This record gives sequence, C-alpha cells and structure tokens, in this order.
Amino acid sequence: MDNVTHTMIGLIAGEMVFDHSRRIGREGGAPPGLPVRVRRAALVAVAIAGSNLPDVDLVWSFRGGSADNLTYMLGHRGYTHTLLGCAVLALLLYGCAEIWLRIRRFEASALDRALLLGTAIVTTGLHLAMDYLNSYGVHPFWPADNRWRYGDSVFIVEPLYWAAAAPLFWRLESRLSRALYLSAIVVVLAVGAMTQLLSGASCAVVAIGTAVLIIIGARMSGAAASRLSLGLAMSVTIAFVVAGHLAARQAEALTAGLPGAARSLDHVLTPMPVNPLCWDLWLLETDGNRYVARRAVLSILPAAEDAHACPVSLGPHTAMLAPVPERDSAGVRWLGEYAIALPQFLRYATANCDTDAFMQFARAPFARPGPEALLGDLRFDHGRERGSFEIRIDDPARSAAAGSADDYPPPPEGRCSRAAPWIAPRADLIDRTSPRGAP
Repeated sequence: MDNVTHTMIGLIAGEMVFDHSRRIGREGGAPPGLPVRVRRAALVAVAIAGSNLPDVDLVWSFRGGSADNLTYMLGHRGYTHTLLGCAVLALLLYGCAEIWLRIRRFEASALDRALLLGTAIVTTGLHLAMDYLNSYGVHPFWPADNRWRYGDSVFIVEPLYWAAAAPLFWRLESRLSRALYLSAIVVVLAVGAMTQLLSGASCAVVAIGTAVLIIIGARMSGAAASRLSLGLAMSVTIAFVVAGHLAARQAEALTAGLPGAARSLDHVLTPMPVNPLCWDLWLLETDGNRYVARRAVLSILPAAEDAHACPVSLGPHTAMLAPVPERDSAGVRWLGEYAIALPQFLRYATANCDTDAFMQFARAPFARPGPEALLGDLRFDHGRERGSFEIRIDDPARSAAAGSADDYPPPPEGRCSRAAPWIAPRADLIDRTSPRGAP
C-alpha cells in the first residue's frame, strides 16, 4: 500500500492502543508511569512509524531513474517485508522509543513499555498484512518459504482507508497535520479523476463521506472515534476481500472452457479504487506453443454496474496488445491480448543473469522484440517508454535469433550478482525455481 494509507492505519492503531491503556488505568490495573499526554504521543508516534517502517528498504532499493530497476524490484518488499524482518524492525523501533524516553527523562512503567513494544510489533505486522492485500505481492515466510504471496484484493492506493481515519481528524493536534490530511484527500481525488481510475460517483462517496465523518468525529469522545475508525477500516478490508473472492471465481469460470491444448497459469486481480464491484483482470495462459495474457474488466454484480461502466485507465501499453477474440458481456469487458511464441519468450526470459533476476519478480511477464528489446510486467505496463518494472535486454539481436529455445546458447554459469532468494512467480512457465547459479 502507499505510505499515506500505512500512516492512516498506524494512526488508528495508535489511538486504539492509547484508549485501551486509559481503560486499564480506570480499572486500577496500571501503575503511575508516563503522563497521559506523553503516553498518547509516544504510542501514536510508534504506531505510525511501525506502520511505515518496513518500507525502509526503499533507502537501498530505490535509486531513481530506470537504470537500476532490478535493484528496486528485488529489493523493495524484500527482507523487511517478512515476518522475521518485521520482528527485527519492531525491536529496533522499541529500542528507539526507549532511548527517547530516557533522553527526555520520562519514567515509564512496565505497562508503558509493554504497550510500546506491543504497538511496534503489531503495526510493523500490519504493514506486511496491508501490502499482502494487493497484487504486487510479498514473501512473508522467508527464509522457510521464498514464494511470493498475493492477496489480489485491494488497490495499492485505496482512498476509503483515508476516509476511515476521518473521525480522528480532531485528535490531530496541529493545524498543519489537519491541513495535510485534507490536502491528501483532495490530491488523491484529483489524481484519481484525471487518471480515470475514480468515477464521479466514487469521488463523491469519498468527499462526502470524509466530510460527514469529520463532523461526526467532532461530537464523539476520543475512544468512540477510534472505535469508529477501526470499524470502518475493517469493513473496507472485509468488503474488498469478499469481493475479491467473487472476482476470482468469475476469473476461474472464464478459464474453465479453455481448449484442450490451453493451460491456465494465473489470474491477476486488482479492484478499482473505492469500487469493489469493478476489477481489472489479467488472465495468463499457455495455448499450445504460445504464451497468452488477456486483459479484461470484470463486474461482479452486473445488475448494479455493467463492466462497460467500470472506470478503467486505457492508456497505451509498451506490450503490443491485439483485440481479444471473445465476446463482451455485462460482466466482462475485454481490453486486449498479448501473445508470443513460447520458445521466443523463453529466449528472452532466460537470456542472461539480468533476465533471470527479472523473472524472480515478474508475475505477468511480457517480452517486446525489436532493436529496443525489453522484458516487462503487464501488471505495471502503463505505456511509458521504459517504466520502473521493465528492463532492456543487453543483446537483443542474439535474443531474437531464430530457432528453438534449445538452439539459444546459455549464458555463462555462476551466481548472478543480483541474485535474490525469491522463487520466480512464473516458474510454471519457465520451469525454473531458483536463481541461476544458486546451490
């Protein structure tokens, strides 16, 4: 998820823990410890930091530009986005909180310390759970299991989570933080409308809902506002997860009638923001000697919203898409089809160490032949000349050479400098479950 969403989730979690600590105090179970104002500030700060902390891997994985895309693809959502990594980060975060308390000479009780440690553990784990919900993927069980896991349930930027935090608007203590919150809502609605990912109705739902919740929150106690925000965030998650299961069943039905030579590999689902009825779909298949990926828009409830009415970004693709030889319906709108001879694709996908590394990330890979040959991921193919999820193939002339895959000479053996432990998502397509040179 985006970091604004992680921040909102952290804010909700921090306020909930603080209100829980106050209930414990009223029941007489808490020793003196930190002043109330300090406890709240510390818990909310730790929760927001913990909810963003796994993205510290951007420090070394994101270097700007497209020259080092592989470092980003293999490094982001890497070791810090695992259960083990989150546990280590939580302990480090708690240590920083402890140091801050000592520098400020605050006397924390055992309960204060337990709350701070628990908040750090829960919120770093929440980051991992939220990131799992979309189609980008995580591998939480490293080093025991190096496979990518995909939730395929929530768009990577979901404004409904931002609106869910609106009851806590008046608990933001500075005018600057309130202004930043409102500015974030305005910006996400404007960008969503410009990119056609948000319909006018979706924009209205977020804008009006946020305003109403801010007004309601002004009349509520802090504890009640926290519980309302938590309930709203959980409701948003449940709604998209349930809708995602329905969309997955619909996608599986589309592949059920494949001809005898065809084989379904995967379906990649992403909902439209604010709209759990509409889903962007990539169906990945092999059809005899071809690798085929078909893009569609699904409506899980056509009676309420026809697939043709679903908002979708229809910008150009780097991958060359042809019309899909299937009929549209109220539930399915076909957008395009990518197809390539399987031996030709395998020559690109196994050309060298960089392509091996790329395949450790790509869930919906494509190859574009030609003088500027490249590999990309259809999930993030938004029509730029070279995006963050595309790599150029070093020797396109040799990669595009005619002949079978067996005729293509393999690169020198040895461990690739970029090798990571992640198992290629499309190992079922390339028949490779480990990076080149791995033991």
